[in-house]
Amino acid sequence: MRLTVIAALAVTALATAGCADAAAQENAADDARDKAKQVVNAMYGTRLVKAGDIGHHIADLKGVEVLRVSGTDTGAPGGVRVIVKVSGTAQQSESLFHGPGRVTVDRCYDLAFDGSPGEWDAVPPRTPCPGGAPPTFAPWPETPPLSAARIERALPKVKTLPSGRGVEEKDVRAALAKLALHPAIRIQTESESDFAVGVALVADSAPPSKPRCVLARVAPGKTKAWLPSQTEAAKGCTAHTALGTGR
Repeated sequence: MRLTVIAALAVTALATAGCADAAAQENAADDARDKAKQVVNAMYGTRLVKAGDIGHHIADLKGVEVLRVSGTDTGAPGGVRVIVKVSGTAQQSESLFHGPGRVTVDRCYDLAFDGSPGEWDAVPPRTPCPGGAPPTFAPWPETPPLSAARIERALPKVKTLPSGRGVEEKDVRAALAKLALHPAIRIQTESESDFAVGVALVADSAPPSKPRCVLARVAPGKTKAWLPSQTEAAKGCTAHTALGTGR
């Protein structure tokens, strides 16, 4: 009888551990899917045309590895396709067989560009990760200086919060895409519910004496873009910094 109880407890423990491991793997896969969706949003409305520029721009995004770029430009038959790899992570609970830790999964996704704006918050299709060496990209040529005034003019102006619709991140992305900025300029956006969207534009390859960062904030009744102060710059040229300033 005692052996039967012990065996039953062992089976239960194994099953519980297996379920916990499976849940952690699933959560990590969900995280990878969310990161792939963030890549799609980062490229929403892009006016980039050449395959090399699109692949290079995506490769500059944090936490994204470009494994393959195919096609010549968005106007050609089939457009441009970029296969990216992202890593998803999740916490794994402690069990009888292992301590607490972190689970990491790698996922590859196929992004397509045909000259249309694309869909906001769309999850690209998964694809097997291709073998072979990933593409390499030469350093960007020197970019033109960033203009806070030009950015501010382009951003949406929201006078009041309409019923059921506030400041939408995708509208901010679409407005910036219309500027057809140099492909080396990285754009980061972050929303604060429906009340504000922070924006950061980074030009690492701008001349040393020229602005390399512009921050902006779009909120009901006020749209503002500016060159960060030394205090703000110390926090990093990020959309989160722009949201936190409250300018």
